[in-house]
Amino acid sequence: MPMPSRPSLSVLSAAIAAVLLSWQAKAQTTEAAPQQAKEEAKPAVQPAAVVNVVSERQSNRIDRQVYDIKNDASTAGASVGDVLNNVPSVNVDPNGTVRLRGSERVTVLVDGKPTAQMQGENRAAAINALPAENYESVQVINNPGAEFGNEAGGGPILNLISRRYTKPGGNGSVAGNVGPAGRKNAFANGSYSSGYASVNGTFNYRRDGNETDTEQTRERIDPANGSVSRLRQTMQRSGLTDFIQGGVGGRYNYNERDTLTGSLSVNKRGNDSRSNEHLTDFRTGSTPVVDYLTRRTGSGDALNHEVVAGWERRFSTDGESLKVDLRHSSNTNNVDTAALYQAIALPSSGAPILRNYTQNVETRVRLTDLSTDYSGKAGPGFLTAGGRWQRTRQASDYRYLFLDTGALDTRRSNLFELEQDVTAAYATYDLPLNKQWSFKGGLRMEHTELDLDQVTTDVQASNSYTNYLPSLFLTYKLDQFSNLRFSYSDRISRPNAGDLNPFINYASEYYVSSGNPRLHPVKLHSLELGYETKMMGLMPASLRGYLRHESDVITERRTFISPTALLTTKENEGDRKAGGVEFSIMAMVPPNMKWKGMSLPAIRFMFNGNWGFVEQDRLGAMGPTGETRRAPSLHLQGGAQWTISPKDTLTFMTFRQGKQLSGEGYREPFSIVNLALEHKFTPRLSLNLRANDVFQTTDQRFRVETDTLRDRIDTKVHQRRLYVGLRYTFGGVTGNDAVRNALQAAGVNPDSQAAKDAMRMMQGQQNKPSQPEKPAPEKKD
Repeated sequence: MPMPSRPSLSVLSAAIAAVLLSWQAKAQTTEAAPQQAKEEAKPAVQPAAVVNVVSERQSNRIDRQVYDIKNDASTAGASVGDVLNNVPSVNVDPNGTVRLRGSERVTVLVDGKPTAQMQGENRAAAINALPAENYESVQVINNPGAEFGNEAGGGPILNLISRRYTKPGGNGSVAGNVGPAGRKNAFANGSYSSGYASVNGTFNYRRDGNETDTEQTRERIDPANGSVSRLRQTMQRSGLTDFIQGGVGGRYNYNERDTLTGSLSVNKRGNDSRSNEHLTDFRTGSTPVVDYLTRRTGSGDALNHEVVAGWERRFSTDGESLKVDLRHSSNTNNVDTAALYQAIALPSSGAPILRNYTQNVETRVRLTDLSTDYSGKAGPGFLTAGGRWQRTRQASDYRYLFLDTGALDTRRSNLFELEQDVTAAYATYDLPLNKQWSFKGGLRMEHTELDLDQVTTDVQASNSYTNYLPSLFLTYKLDQFSNLRFSYSDRISRPNAGDLNPFINYASEYYVSSGNPRLHPVKLHSLELGYETKMMGLMPASLRGYLRHESDVITERRTFISPTALLTTKENEGDRKAGGVEFSIMAMVPPNMKWKGMSLPAIRFMFNGNWGFVEQDRLGAMGPTGETRRAPSLHLQGGAQWTISPKDTLTFMTFRQGKQLSGEGYREPFSIVNLALEHKFTPRLSLNLRANDVFQTTDQRFRVETDTLRDRIDTKVHQRRLYVGLRYTFGGVTGNDAVRNALQAAGVNPDSQAAKDAMRMMQGQQNKPSQPEKPAPEKKD
């Protein structure tokens, strides 16, 4: 018999390239440490930081750490807030407040850009509602470079990276979870890629919420005679909110250098709530002088949409590109509340006004953002430069009507509008000085034009200012596994619309609030020195020391404007200093590893902590007293992912948040423990169990202590619950399908006999890479 013909050189080379691509795809999902060590040993390569919340896959970048969340078993059915609590030094409390290294001045971006739903008062609700399934990683940028603006909060950045849809063919997943008391969520995503185009879509539904019990004791200290007036208030709040979101996006490469992208997303969130409140005013005695109940029922919704369009041109020079990004997002939030009072005891004179009312509050945010970025080689280094124009329009319309007459309550009803334009330009320069040293420096200029109008009281104000914000990063490579990193950056944090609204709002006869139109941005200066290594070339570990200084801090001021009414407002008062040491270690016990003849469990684990301090000026009735308040704090976080069997994975996560200074008071420590179990019926179908707050330890305790006020607020959060769900993935190509796709991309017919012989030859090499196949003996006729 004649020997079969050998495949042609072009077919064989295409098959080799195809199989190499297939091997590369598999290697990226196996976390092979020796191969990582080889790649990281190349001095010219700066791989992206991709770190699983319980294991690290590659080293950190010069200006950020990136934590992988898409492969975490606890992500199924979780919210963004749930998974952020798994990220080192990040904490999200049950109210949706985000803190990084203890600071609330945190910018939250999506794919490096601001969005309306992450602005101001909308952000907390969005953090607790958006599904973690939409995102594949979280970038933690403690010292942002000049390429990042100061929108959405200012300060350090948490950048949520959306899932990428790049696999050829059709891919997707669906999931559903149920919890107690009607809680449930569902998720679906899908994508299709072919040739030069790809399209993807997502759909999410969530019905969830927390119940809380709050007890507050307020004591007013009379500065004249030292007498103490005591007020006690309790509140039980409950309510499940519905969140529904859908989106579609696409990418089209209309030639080898130009790419168009676009996306549209819409979401709607319910605002249903119920509360029962009991207020008792003892004045200076031991028996109640004022005693009444309040029942509130709320309804409404928040509607958010975002439209994004982008264009990228890649030039012939390696790494040179030009990007243009245009996006418009809006958020409209409506809340209708009815308040009914029931008097238990009221004095014959000096009694508070108890009139049933309905309240409608509508807040609107419109955000338009246009940016352009250029990257390319410049001399021995790499230049990135660009500009941004951002327009923000916000409005808050408060309407209170008395139920008995339908008349407008003028002490609470008001309309406030804010317009802000920010124009920015930046440049950064990366330069590898030698095999050990690399440098990145940058400068950002931002010019802000601000106009606000308190329509009801006819108060207008304007502000115009320019900030120059430098940044600097240095890296010294100690060896192939270890780096020293130094960074410095300046940032600003602008006040939000609620901080600026000067209208004095009477929530009750006891609590009054107002903003301050004279507020200006907080200035932040941040410095960090870090050491990163891989112990034994396998276990990532880091140690970072940091210092942060804030000037013109926006601080809550509480003062009594009458014997019973407490006014809360905002002031730029004093300085705030923070610093500490942050450590992190991640390790993995590989499957089938033995010790003294015994098989060890396959576990990935992480442990990190942050010992820090906060020091800020103490405030008195007339402003800073010249004294300082100081609070050390220890934040600990740990977790493990145990591969019990090829089908079962158990994830354990816990953290403890230390004491935090806040305005004139502080928040006491709290902790949480979460568990998640994944069981795979098949490679595509899995069962997911997730237990939140196992030991019910997320209670919040706030304390305020001044010369005239002692305030204690204790909130019990009922969020211990179990979610059960299923997840199914579909589509995707692996093995010979990946080879076929690569052959087609190379212009080779995968069904030809030569291509089949090449694939058979290369697949045989893939199955036995270390033992070359011996040629079969030639048969004779």
